[in-house]
Amino acid sequence: MRLAVVGKGGTGKSVICGTLARVLARRGHRVLALDVDTMPGLALSLGLALDAADDAGLPEDLGERHEERGWVLKEGVDVAELVARHAIPAPDGVRFLQLGKLPGRVKPGSTTAFRAVLEEFRAEGWTLVADLAAGTRQPFFGWSDFAEVVLIIVEPTAKAMLSARRLAKLANERKTDEGETRQPSLVGFVANKLSSEKDLQRIERALAGRLLPLLAELPYDEQLAAAERLGRAPIDVAPDAPAVVAIRELVARLEQRTATKGIHEGHEVHED
Repeated sequence: MRLAVVGKGGTGKSVICGTLARVLARRGHRVLALDVDTMPGLALSLGLALDAADDAGLPEDLGERHEERGWVLKEGVDVAELVARHAIPAPDGVRFLQLGKLPGRVKPGSTTAFRAVLEEFRAEGWTLVADLAAGTRQPFFGWSDFAEVVLIIVEPTAKAMLSARRLAKLANERKTDEGETRQPSLVGFVANKLSSEKDLQRIERALAGRLLPLLAELPYDEQLAAAERLGRAPIDVAPDAPAVVAIRELVARLEQRTATKGIHEGHEVHED
């Protein structure tokens, strides 16, 4: 499974991504968790200390600039060896690698190497889970193209729903370098921070016509919010919290869907 988590900032993207990675690992997946966001987040949601995450970037000397081709990965660099050498261990056997943190840690050579991992790392038996930068800019520039599964996180706010609408359009119009459309196996919404049935109805109305499945409904969960305030992984602090239980159910659903390549289970968001 190659999975990208996208959405507006503040929707719970990183905490969902980190919990997904931990749950997948506990279900037997060999997981590489990738923080593609230049703002801290995924490391803590995975259960890493912030100082440990500072060492999870890639060296600048892995890339080089060619006059005609721009920045490329150095010849002879193998992405599997790169992951083995530089990805740091996280709980439950997850391995963690990050793009780099602003200011000063995101440089052309390291960014080139990180993108090579994202696009070329296909070692057998590995599941990739990537937390993309908030909003629509990064996915529009191809950072989600590696993914077979794209989860669009949306909460019941007007700005989050607007971002989700744009991301849905993007996900269904991905182009290859040859200009052909390349569809992921599954694109769907994850409704987060739901306090009532009315919250879910607002999201459904806002996303009507996008014809994408609503894959999960996650309740607003004060236990998750408390874990975030502490800088702890929710799966460690509150493993039986309602939102964590819902994420475990989402993982089981994703495994079933990707195994069968079916995308029509559940209910979809349609026009009335």
